[in-house]
Amino acid sequence: MRPVAPRALSLLVSLLETSSGRVVEDTLDTADRDAFEVLRDTGALVAGEDVPLILCPACGDQDVAPRRIGGVLQGLCPDCGYVPITNASLKAWAFDPSWLLGRLRMAFGIAARQDSVELVPGTLWKVGDHKAGKQAHRVLLARRLSEHAVHKAFREALLDKVERDSAVIISTTPKSAAMVSDLSLPFVHLAEVVHLRSGKLELDEERWAWCLKPAHLRSHADSSVFYDGYRAAIVGGEEYTFSVNQALVFEALDGEPGTKRLGSTIMADIGSPQRNPRALFRHNPRQIEGFDRLVAYDDYGFYWLKRR
Repeated sequence: MRPVAPRALSLLVSLLETSSGRVVEDTLDTADRDAFEVLRDTGALVAGEDVPLILCPACGDQDVAPRRIGGVLQGLCPDCGYVPITNASLKAWAFDPSWLLGRLRMAFGIAARQDSVELVPGTLWKVGDHKAGKQAHRVLLARRLSEHAVHKAFREALLDKVERDSAVIISTTPKSAAMVSDLSLPFVHLAEVVHLRSGKLELDEERWAWCLKPAHLRSHADSSVFYDGYRAAIVGGEEYTFSVNQALVFEALDGEPGTKRLGSTIMADIGSPQRNPRALFRHNPRQIEGFDRLVAYDDYGFYWLKRR
């Protein structure tokens, strides 16, 4: 059975990337119900306004407006006629920014008296200032950066409202879609830097330490294991060769030594339709053997290079 907490965090991230930030309980896949319940019970989701229209529960093609007829909730579908509607199909839940910002402040040990600040309505916040030794870093939270209008407002806020030399961007948008390759600011996905446990967000200390490194130390191409642009590797005296796409997986992991990366983020970054990094190697016994000798992963969907 897959752990529910990582799936709950993934569901929260997916909601944050929608324009409404809302979900209707009755439209959820059964596999997501337990993750939804975790978010609802911990306060990450709050009740929103009921939706005015739903898809017909009988045909799934036509929009119907709910109305109470004779004490029974129904909708008139052009194809199916009157169909019964459940209250759950109208009930919408939305992510609570105050919950998320508060849990992030707790994860970073930011003083409770320090309030978060909304820099762009509904899309960009200053979580707070996190102190590491003598340095303070401005922690930003951003969502929906792949949308043009949102991204434009995000860029303007960086210029006008943020001390960029000390800022770190935490986003629910994958880096490959966020259009931030020109920024020198550390950029990390929310699901990579925190974990959801017992209704709280816990900071991944290793990943955060990587974020605080100077830009030239956050990536490197030197390796005593990989050769030919990561298309070859020598492990224990044995040589393994890989395809171009497979090499991109190793490059993504080797570029951030000692840190774990979310498999889905790696796949998005390299533009692969495969569900996780290991799936890229599974058709060739020799290549999957090489992958397993080089890479470790866990039940939460994180991957990292084994130390050598």
